[in-house]
Amino acid sequence: MKRLSVLLDDIAFIRSALNDDHFDPVRFAILSENSGANGIVFTFSGNDNGIRERDLRLAKEMLGSFFNLRIPMKESAVKMALSLIPDMVTFVDVHANEPRRTFTVDPVEHQQEIQQILPDLQANNISVSLLIKPELDTLKAMSKLAIDYVEIDTSEYTRAHDINDEIVALDKIKSAALAVSKWGMGVNCSGNISYQDIAGLAQTPNLEDITLGTHYINRALQVGIDRAVSEAIQLINYREIE
Repeated sequence: MKRLSVLLDDIAFIRSALNDDHFDPVRFAILSENSGANGIVFTFSGNDNGIRERDLRLAKEMLGSFFNLRIPMKESAVKMALSLIPDMVTFVDVHANEPRRTFTVDPVEHQQEIQQILPDLQANNISVSLLIKPELDTLKAMSKLAIDYVEIDTSEYTRAHDINDEIVALDKIKSAALAVSKWGMGVNCSGNISYQDIAGLAQTPNLEDITLGTHYINRALQVGIDRAVSEAIQLINYREIE
């Protein structure tokens, strides 16, 4: 059965923009967990306006659900992750001029770095994942890495302009998920996923976690966290068994 994970970075940016500590990403995480979310995802980029190290340490102490920490491929971030010991580290790319966005990692460009980083993380029982595009060249490179998971970027699907583009993009996701699972890796997905996008992803074989971010937060602020989580889980479960 597919699981719901929630990415809560935007709460930290709201906190900073409004200078209001009531928008606390850790509190939001606890309430999401209590409402039934299976996993909590934070991105630590070192940006002062985003998730802070203190947030992560509080979350580690207080959360019981699966904790996926997204970090850039930097030595300082890896050291912080090793001191924190989340359940999973997902490597992403971050740009200073677009702090609210995460970008995919090119496994070809970073192959040597990844191979050097893996042993320390896996020795501490931290699963390792990469956020990647579901493209053929990228997938070929992934087959050479001994990582535990792949997180497929669904942005091409969720931002498709018409039904034809949507079908093509979803087919890429399905093919990528199948290939990666055959290599013994788990498969998660994220990337601007809305409630309307859940149907196609929930019916995609081999996917494990579906991560909602901005659209989940928007919904939670409108109708409450409990209902926002419940609606997402119902959509996942309903579509998965169709």
